[in-house]
Amino acid sequence: MFVKGFSEILIADLPSVGGKGANLGEMTKEGLPVPPGFCITAKAYQYFINRTGIIQMIERLENLSQINNLAEVEPISKQMTEVILRTEIPKDLRDLIIEAFDRYITQDCYVAVRSSATSEDLPEASFAGQQESFLYVHRNNLLTYIKRCWASLWIERAIHYRKNNGFDHRKVYLAIVIQEMISSDISGVAFSINPINQSDTEIVIESVWGLGEGIVSGQLSPDRFVVDKINEVILEKGLAEKNHMVVQNITGDGTNLVPTSEQQRTLYTLSDQLVLELLHLVKQIEKHYHSPQDIEWAFANNQFYILQSRPITTLKKIPALIETEPELFNFDPELEWTNLGGVKERYHKPLSTLGWSILEPCQNEGGLFSLKTNKKKALDSGKFVTNIYGYLYINFSSLKESLPLSLLKPYLDEDKTGEFKPERSKIKDLYLTFNSYTAGTKMIRTLDKVFYNTLPNYLAELNRLSLFNLETLNEIELVDYIQQNLKLAKSYFKYQTSSLAVAEGLYNMLIGFLTKSLKADLALCSKLVSGFNNNLTVETNNDVWQLSKLVRESKELRALLENFPSSVFLQKAAVISDGKSFLVKLDELLTKRGHLNINMDIANDFWWENPDIVLSMVKGFLTEDENFDPAQREILKQKERTKTECLVRSRLNPMQRIFFIKLLGITQTYMLLRDNRHYYVTMPFSFMKKSIRQLAARLNEKDYIKDERYIYHLTFDEIKQLIQGTLSKETANNLIIRRKGAKPISLDELPSFIKGWPKLMRLQVHANQNNSMELKGMGSSPGIANGPVKIVRTPTDFSSFRAGDILVAVSTDPAWTPLFAIAKAVITEYGGMLSHGAIVAREYDIPAVLNVKNATSLLKDGQKVTVDGNKGLILIH
Repeated sequence: MFVKGFSEILIADLPSVGGKGANLGEMTKEGLPVPPGFCITAKAYQYFINRTGIIQMIERLENLSQINNLAEVEPISKQMTEVILRTEIPKDLRDLIIEAFDRYITQDCYVAVRSSATSEDLPEASFAGQQESFLYVHRNNLLTYIKRCWASLWIERAIHYRKNNGFDHRKVYLAIVIQEMISSDISGVAFSINPINQSDTEIVIESVWGLGEGIVSGQLSPDRFVVDKINEVILEKGLAEKNHMVVQNITGDGTNLVPTSEQQRTLYTLSDQLVLELLHLVKQIEKHYHSPQDIEWAFANNQFYILQSRPITTLKKIPALIETEPELFNFDPELEWTNLGGVKERYHKPLSTLGWSILEPCQNEGGLFSLKTNKKKALDSGKFVTNIYGYLYINFSSLKESLPLSLLKPYLDEDKTGEFKPERSKIKDLYLTFNSYTAGTKMIRTLDKVFYNTLPNYLAELNRLSLFNLETLNEIELVDYIQQNLKLAKSYFKYQTSSLAVAEGLYNMLIGFLTKSLKADLALCSKLVSGFNNNLTVETNNDVWQLSKLVRESKELRALLENFPSSVFLQKAAVISDGKSFLVKLDELLTKRGHLNINMDIANDFWWENPDIVLSMVKGFLTEDENFDPAQREILKQKERTKTECLVRSRLNPMQRIFFIKLLGITQTYMLLRDNRHYYVTMPFSFMKKSIRQLAARLNEKDYIKDERYIYHLTFDEIKQLIQGTLSKETANNLIIRRKGAKPISLDELPSFIKGWPKLMRLQVHANQNNSMELKGMGSSPGIANGPVKIVRTPTDFSSFRAGDILVAVSTDPAWTPLFAIAKAVITEYGGMLSHGAIVAREYDIPAVLNVKNATSLLKDGQKVTVDGNKGLILIH
């Protein structure tokens, strides 16, 4: 029999319909809510394959003694898949398939076409993920996708997998499941036993908006629920960001990844009632099979549907999560560590494992160089930075040994306990002050010159590295390419950390001098350090603005951008004349500025790999007054700076004037250097990302990792060892499972100072005390502004930001700069006078209040507020 409806299938039919088909038949008979469908059996596959003439090619594959390199099978694989795709399905089989479609599938419904290998999902032979599946397939295209499933049995990774696991190619067949598509509002997976701690009294549910393919592929982070199976009580809930969802592709078969709404990002996908309703279905399925199950489900039309169930085959392989111990790198519990002094603002989200292993040597290089200038000897520990729950901390023990109390003030002002304040004599502190003054003076005289003198060679080396064709490099060569870029990045970081410290010291000195001499306020000081020529973040912003002008001038292009997701916009723009011109300019921008990245984590998208970041900014710019001219604004800022300099000089006595002119000159030099250095430092990271993507594809193709995104759960050294064969595939996957399953820790759960094992603080966000309508922070850019709040958590929120909104974020970095051009004011949870948010806000003449604890939780979208950058206050209306 070539075709069987789900209601005709028993578990005993597994050799004929495969694991997927057999389970769907079992659950249909059990009365579970399984969407209707049918299976095309393995006999139909054999009947078709015998018509193609590829039996001889299968024999050739079977006779290969060893497959260490996919290149050996590539020509055979390619020939086999091409033959299958061009061979017509025999008419008698074709008629049976269409007849079954019309009998089992609701009229005009789309279907899922899923491969079901006849050994698939058995505990001893899991072929999951080796063959293709397709979603939202129309009846008219059904036969094409059936052949694509059959052909996927002979793609390179499937051949490689079977050969390495001892399966006879001649004895593996393919059935196909045709199942009515559920256009789900919510989808996910459920495990009838907790796969992390292996507790059989708990189930784990993961859920996302839209289709569940985003979870399976690793593209989306789901909400997570842990439920007591016996007492039917929810033990734990985890809210994910859920910035995107998978939906039907409006332009044809398949799916699309689109942004979620603001409301969807802040709500749990499942209510407690729905979680418990799903619990009952999970328990029923587990009881039927008498074994732990991994279940795919969907929710639509106010009911749950069960899409698949399979036995959990990896319980013994999963290492138990040690919830009390984070995975730390080079952590010395005898030392004191802190994330104050601007660290928390720059690294307020946990870094990926791979991202940390690349960033750590760079940050260490910069920190050690800066300390060595002061201390004149190497650190005892050899480490300036460490990783605690994914967050960067710096070695405060070494800072205390080398810096006077005056320079430790930015850290100690925020330490409410006083526990970490060093106890030392006045003579010792005076000695350290003299050392710091000497070292600081030397750095001020030389650091900017060294930076700009070495920049041409740095850029020349980057140009050399840009010429590599990464697709032609083997895995070892790709690793070497990453190491070359990492070496270059370290050489740059050697000076960039020191430049931050110098800029901060000089700016604080300038504020102190003007406050004492003229009783000047923040507004006057900020005018003196803004409006610089060659500010690369401002130039980047102006380039994005020019893109928005092209859209504004074309009604057709503007309508496309405002009404379609970016992926659809790019497709449609390519076929209209205005769109073609726009895409050329977009490509030029991504070529020039595409190396920009959020949070310095290699796992995060760079502009070149996610044009949606730029298009979101362009969309926001469309809401600005069309008469706005950023170039003209820069000219006015420069004139204002010159005018302010003249005003200050006129009010100082001759001695003060000499000191002021010298101090202002070097402060302006280092403020510009501080702002531009991020632009350059991301360049080698961008090249490393391109190589890592190539490596991820190769490792996934060879089945070393199950998904390309999983590479970010391995360190760079572990990736090298995996390629060299000194780290086994099984060990690597256990590390990935452990790290993927680790419970995420919020930054606010970690203390600002740590000595010994970090103790988590279980904090809750409360409303303002005493029902106050004010929030207090640090005034970092002067002025007062009123407007509606807009919470921006990630670049996916850029498109919903409108001119006149008050930007509220955890923190910002240079990739966010274009938002400042249309924002009315800025509020962030972290930051100081020299943070990115403060500097750019002053550049754009808008108020900024930083260090407002829990601002993104306490404030709501659309809420009207007044931001007072002079007093550091936010008034909620």
